[in-house]
Amino acid sequence: MVEDITNLRLSRLATHVATEMKESGLFEDALTAAKFGMAYAVKYNLDDVNSDDKIAQLDAVYDATGNNYNVGSVDPDHYIADFIGALYPGCTTPYRYARVLMCYGLNKLGDFLDEGKLFPINQYM
Repeated sequence: MVEDITNLRLSRLATHVATEMKESGLFEDALTAAKFGMAYAVKYNLDDVNSDDKIAQLDAVYDATGNNYNVGSVDPDHYIADFIGALYPGCTTPYRYARVLMCYGLNKLGDFLDEGKLFPINQYM
């Protein structure tokens, strides 16, 4: 059985995108941008991440060389863990799933960044 993570470390690419989003002045910090990325993944790309197998495949792909956050800082009220549990019934590693969703969403938003189309970002919610 895979254990859940206690520190959520984004991929290098996801960190780059989150940092660019923060530096735009629209996000308080890169973590808020990462949470936006997770929301984007769920809203627009759920079919790509809608199973435990797909999450596991992506988890194996994303490096862990980016920003590092303690899960207590990411989810002090356990809202994200509860949300992940509702999306993926039976999930025992909600923070591992949250990390994958953040990386996936930020990577998708990074495609828009590369094309110069990320801003205004409100068009993606």
